[in-house]
Amino acid sequence: MSKWHSLLEFLQFPLKILFLATLMLGVGSAIVNPNVSFLWSVTNPNIIKFCELLRYTGGFLINIFPILVFLKVLSRKFEDSVPVIVGVVSYFLINISMVFFVKSTYASYFYKDILGMPLDFSSITSMVGSVTSPYNMGIITLILAYFITMRCYRQSRHHSMYGILSFIDHDSWAVLMVLILSVISGVAIAFVWPYVINILTTFFDIIAVDITNPINLFLYGVFERLSSILGISEIPRSVFWYTSAGGTWINEVGIKYFGDVAIWTMQKKSTILTSTAGNFITPYFIINMFIIPAFYIAYYRLCTSKKDRNRYFLFFSMAIILSIVAGNSLPAEILMLILSPMLYGFYVLIVGLLFGFLQIFNVMIGYNFTESMMVANPGSSLDLLQYIRSPYFLPSVVKIVVIGLVVGFIFYVLTRSYFKRYAFGLFQVTDKDKVCDDIIQAFGGMENITNAESTPDKLIVSLIEREKIDYQKLQEYGAYLILEAKDGYLIRLGNMSTIMQSEIMKRLNENMKVENES
Repeated sequence: MSKWHSLLEFLQFPLKILFLATLMLGVGSAIVNPNVSFLWSVTNPNIIKFCELLRYTGGFLINIFPILVFLKVLSRKFEDSVPVIVGVVSYFLINISMVFFVKSTYASYFYKDILGMPLDFSSITSMVGSVTSPYNMGIITLILAYFITMRCYRQSRHHSMYGILSFIDHDSWAVLMVLILSVISGVAIAFVWPYVINILTTFFDIIAVDITNPINLFLYGVFERLSSILGISEIPRSVFWYTSAGGTWINEVGIKYFGDVAIWTMQKKSTILTSTAGNFITPYFIINMFIIPAFYIAYYRLCTSKKDRNRYFLFFSMAIILSIVAGNSLPAEILMLILSPMLYGFYVLIVGLLFGFLQIFNVMIGYNFTESMMVANPGSSLDLLQYIRSPYFLPSVVKIVVIGLVVGFIFYVLTRSYFKRYAFGLFQVTDKDKVCDDIIQAFGGMENITNAESTPDKLIVSLIEREKIDYQKLQEYGAYLILEAKDGYLIRLGNMSTIMQSEIMKRLNENMKVENES
């Protein structure tokens, strides 16, 4: 698990960019949000332009977040610029070579432009009328490009500088290998990925058979959250927000509308008080307004050091306010996944259950939205405010708040319990006492430790004699970063940090009690 937790080191900078992006998207959306026109209305064209700039810049940065992670991992893995350049080449080549062989019979949401840049093949006769975008594969293309780059770069270091190909240096050899493998991979994906699309289509059809069935909504909720991490959330959202899979509605003049969001938007535009839509949106209010803030609060409360709490206070305050007011759970979900995959699994399960149970309790509040999917931000408190004034929707709002408070409290307790008691191993039997004893011995024993502080991902230990620390033993138990600081040693132990701090302080207090009694 140490390799998995070490991803947090690679992700720190991209996560900061992601948080900034959600802040820009949230602030821009909040100011020009048409759903709060009864509170404020922005008419100044320059302010509107600035807010739209914030929204689309934030949306773009969120969209390219996986690429930022990809570049950061490559740069840190090799500490060389060549693999980064080679990785970018591999990513583009996979996508471009894929385009020449993709099937053009699928819905548009199964394709996605490369960084929003469409390819023009109008001059190629055989490509006229064909799809000019690769398949929408999310982070899967980047993962493939990463492994191709890793393999080619490492093998290129062993390339012989003697013989018939001696004129090709190591870096050029890496590029040549990447060119060949990336093109082959892109062509292969073009023929394999349609099978995945067919599986997804069958899965969506199963859900669409009865979108009022709690089990079907549970399946949608689980898949939608997982697809967000995989970078393909646009697919399930497009299917159920804007196609007949999400429902149909005919207005008074006989115009038919398809999809949960499209139906809700038109019904609100027509000032219809009742609604048959909202099943695919309502849980987002509870996620953004209660579950994610509960996770942030639990994380903050698990920081034992007053210094760390003072340092993180403003950040977590902003993160909580942003989640409630603007509504974007992706940064917290990624942090949760890296820190504690098991906790993330519980989170996804809870979200799926919310989709099902809210349907049972007939709680439906939808999303009034007609813009690009890139700036979609459902489930904010600002979107909910407008329905407080409606006698018809007020009961649903009250239920959302009550259920949200209960679920938020449960997730808060679950988060604290996980890090304080159950984070010592992931689906494996671990001898807690032995691990604690070995790690303490790596610090020189209890007699060498004077204090310990922790956050959910790091342990800070104050030692009497610092030269007694056993770096190799700590690394064997998952320490992926060890830094000597003013207050002691900062050790990145992953999610076991909180349990280790608690055990060390428990033993320190017991030793102190024995000394006082004697």
